[in-house]
Amino acid sequence: MEYISDEEKNAGLTQEPWGLAHGEIEQAAQTGRAVTALRDRLAALTPADGAALLEVYEEALALPPAADWPYTEPSDPDEIRLALPADDDPQPAVPDLADRVHGAWTGRVIGNTIGKPFEIGPTRETIRGYLGSIGAYPLRGYVPFAEGADRSVLGRWGFEGITEGRISGAVRDDDIDFTVLGLHILETYGPTYTTRDVAREWLSRFPVYQVFTAERNAYQNLVREVPLAEAGSHHNPFREWIGALIRADIFGMVHPGRPRRAALLTLPDALLSHRANGIYGQMWAAALLATAFTAETPEDCVAQSLRHIPAGSRLAAEIRAVAADHAAGTDWEQAIDRITARHTGMNWVHTINNAGALTAAILWGAGDFATTVGLAVQAGLDTDSIGASAGAWAGAFTGFDRLPGDLVRPIEDTYRSGVFGVGDTRISNLADRTLAIARNA
Repeated sequence: MEYISDEEKNAGLTQEPWGLAHGEIEQAAQTGRAVTALRDRLAALTPADGAALLEVYEEALALPPAADWPYTEPSDPDEIRLALPADDDPQPAVPDLADRVHGAWTGRVIGNTIGKPFEIGPTRETIRGYLGSIGAYPLRGYVPFAEGADRSVLGRWGFEGITEGRISGAVRDDDIDFTVLGLHILETYGPTYTTRDVAREWLSRFPVYQVFTAERNAYQNLVREVPLAEAGSHHNPFREWIGALIRADIFGMVHPGRPRRAALLTLPDALLSHRANGIYGQMWAAALLATAFTAETPEDCVAQSLRHIPAGSRLAAEIRAVAADHAAGTDWEQAIDRITARHTGMNWVHTINNAGALTAAILWGAGDFATTVGLAVQAGLDTDSIGASAGAWAGAFTGFDRLPGDLVRPIEDTYRSGVFGVGDTRISNLADRTLAIARNA
């Protein structure tokens, strides 16, 4: 989940002029723009200087990339398609498809629950310190939390309903709600669904404070009747953050073994709220999950997934870097150190650093469910989001019957959805509905 705390609002994660100026300067810095002068101007302003802040925002938005900027990152769907290598899109037989779809859904919910206690606040260092102090590092299950322990070691959500021994069905989270809504969209509109269909469903089924960062800005743009084509870019400095990636898994589930179809099916959804690497993150995660149904190894899965995003993007470069570290025999801790060093100053819910950490979890997890999810959470970024993505991947890779029983049982096959009209639902029912689409895709 991406939640905007009071501290983050003060740091600029809003659509107010102060937030837009801060956010766009950081977005510009990450895309090779020279921002020093604008940062100096911003330092002299206060939140009350609305007009001047909007000028800074507009100037940051207009900054050209450096002349030697090495990346090519289109947002136009046709240009994205042209940037992909040819793909013959085979339709392989998927053994135990029903079991694997069930595993992907259940694994996603488990991974989200494991990561949720450490969302918003805890870092990789504090997570390691806490788990190490109670003999639970490396993490391989639900987070332990003793009665009377210091709650400051956990994130905003505390411990009730999400820590070891306190789970009785899965609690609501936007990472799962978006997957539930994505299933509804595919059932309702089919594979030719449009960005307008997604916008309609968001406005009808999500309260605005149930979506965050890029999604909230896009939602507010829709309410303010900004043209649909501009909803993901207008006043949206968070357009390359992780929100589209967390919506990806349903598209991979309905195209098992067909990663190109899965990746392209995400485009109308991603375009509502994201641009460039924000879009590619959703394409990549969908392709990654689609390959989990048929790939023989995690390494093969990661390699295949790279064929379905633009090779000249920063996201592709990040995934290649992590894969190279794994191939060279680097240990996981050092690989995460290198991800951190490559992205110093990047927000903890950005697409690129989280995709790097997710790739590391999959590669160093070596196909083991508990290890893969634990590594994703221990990275200390968007812990519940990439915990969910890691769980979906590992659940599809292993199948439901091979998921650890001590992680499956507390979930009780139940998810309490916040999507309007859904409420409490059986995870097995969500899997059955997904399977019906996959068999006819």
